[in-house]
Amino acid sequence: MKLAIVGSSGHVGYVLHSAVLGEEVDLVAAARSGPADATDYTAWGRGGPLPVHDDYRRMLDEVRPDIVCVCPPFGMNAAVSMAAAERGCHILSDKPLATELDDLARLREAVGRAGVRIAAMFDMRCRPQFQAVRQAIADGRIGRPLLAAAQKSYPFGRRPDFYRRRETYGGTIPWVAIHGLEAIAYCTGERFTRVAAMQGNLSQPEYPGAEDHGGLLLELSGGGHAVVRFDYLRPKAEGSSRRHGDDRLRIAGSAGIVEVVEEGTAVRLMTPTEVEELPLPPGIDMVASFVQSVRGEGECIVTAEDSFRMTEVALRARQAADEGRIIEL
Repeated sequence: MKLAIVGSSGHVGYVLHSAVLGEEVDLVAAARSGPADATDYTAWGRGGPLPVHDDYRRMLDEVRPDIVCVCPPFGMNAAVSMAAAERGCHILSDKPLATELDDLARLREAVGRAGVRIAAMFDMRCRPQFQAVRQAIADGRIGRPLLAAAQKSYPFGRRPDFYRRRETYGGTIPWVAIHGLEAIAYCTGERFTRVAAMQGNLSQPEYPGAEDHGGLLLELSGGGHAVVRFDYLRPKAEGSSRRHGDDRLRIAGSAGIVEVVEEGTAVRLMTPTEVEELPLPPGIDMVASFVQSVRGEGECIVTAEDSFRMTEVALRARQAADEGRIIEL
């Protein structure tokens, strides 16, 4: 099975470090995302220098890959994915699938017409900690989920120039907060029905398109509520051994609480009679799961419907912040 990569932004490392690369899938080519992309793609080759193209459409026409990994600046995600779908390629895309609602609708139509598979890189559901939370809730150990709270906190560090503008970056809600949204939905099985949001940039004025903090308040389909807080304010000196991100999740239910703690490394369950640290199951290789789905060997851990739905929720949340109002989902 042939795989090609467009761009080197965001979560392209998930693909490059997947166990299936070089075993079940051959990385056959890469394409630069534009003239400003100075990445040394040739070093990615397993059996020698990787062929690198300057035009991703020409690469798709010449190479005809089975799967395309979409990792350009986020404002290009939808256009690259639509080009891949039109050529019959399956799509593993960085999130968000699109940075505008109109583009998201066009992408959904293109994928449907082509009959190809698509998945967004929602890695949190693949981690052992969040698998443990989902299982605890499915087993009824906290009763009915009533209040969910997710946190995504990162250092800003050095960010590419495309982060400076909304048009090329897309905003921090669709890029960062979307992880908290999908973790809550995946672990609880709930849908979001309404959203309100606030966001701002007070520490990185030279990057006006990249909000450095914010919060979302959402209503759940079961009547409960959720909060997602996100920021680029995590202190971390260059070269520090401190973890890059501080990912947390807390689900309070009618009979208990389960939460991801210790900077996202452990899971604690509290019931009326005890507090215990839950054992962690194995993690899931998202790329391997997607490859299996392409082969017809089961559903990918990240479904197409989840990918489209969570992208839409994130874009509606960004709209709610921009317009200062509650939006129905």
